[in-house]
Amino acid sequence: MNLTHRARLALTGAAIGGMLLVTAAPVTAAEKDPSTPVSSDGTTVSAAALDAMPDVTMVPATRGTGVTGSDGASHTADLSGRPENLMGAQSVIGTDDRIRETDTTWWPASATVQLTRVANGATIFYCTGWLIGPNTVITAGHCVFSHDNGGWRTGQGVRAWPGRNGTAAPYGSCASISMHSVNGWINDRNSQYDYGAIKLDCTVGNTVGTYGFRWQSASLNGTGTSTRGYPGDKPDGEQWASYDQIRVSQDRELFYHNDTVGGQSGSPIYTYRDDCGPCGLAVHAYGLRTGGSPPFSNHNRGTRITEAVFTNFQYWNGL
Repeated sequence: MNLTHRARLALTGAAIGGMLLVTAAPVTAAEKDPSTPVSSDGTTVSAAALDAMPDVTMVPATRGTGVTGSDGASHTADLSGRPENLMGAQSVIGTDDRIRETDTTWWPASATVQLTRVANGATIFYCTGWLIGPNTVITAGHCVFSHDNGGWRTGQGVRAWPGRNGTAAPYGSCASISMHSVNGWINDRNSQYDYGAIKLDCTVGNTVGTYGFRWQSASLNGTGTSTRGYPGDKPDGEQWASYDQIRVSQDRELFYHNDTVGGQSGSPIYTYRDDCGPCGLAVHAYGLRTGGSPPFSNHNRGTRITEAVFTNFQYWNGL
């Protein structure tokens, strides 16, 4: 963490014997806010400390130095073994309209990552993520912190594979060095706060490009959306895309009919804008809720990028 962000953490320090000892300030009520970011190293940041983030509503996408083209909304979209323990119960709604991305060196297919981890000595494919900076991957909260399987997924050999295409890895892979989410997911297991980030040991986003992201308080209903990721019902490592629109807007979740399957938790729900490029609106997290009521029973859904989520994305990107 650089000094600028260290200052934002509201940490106190004392010089003893020429050494600076840094300790966390007392936890305040604001730090218990569900939107307060939490890191795998135990660091908690007060909500007030995030006020220094730029006061904007959009961060544009960036085109990487190693991509072959820019995919419009109409562009179709050395590991082995079958996927296991794919995160999330996602759903194909009606006709399966997914399209395989056959060239993942196109942007933003290149900035879409398959997440793998190691369990019992075997590599398993479990989630999807998307780069928003040189070394920052956005994904679902349950992809970085599992309440049922040991908490933070540190120590599990989590790796990100940008633009993976079957057995081919055109940009290699990067290891996770830290994981991040928010109180609402870590402490409350609230699905409305099911999002997080992974910091990588490389700056591959400079090569593969990044997604933009934006927020607005007004309804997003009718906004055309794309999603892409690594579904577990397809051959290993294949990236697939689906197109639909936002059908229901709630304060913290968006609902859509983009087809998804387990393994796509953390996928971007994004639109295309001239001023933003491929621009994230939500983080995909859940499929149809069996036995529930609309819109949960007849839509897939993801965590909406609100102002607070947007600020956290900015913060994590700057770490």
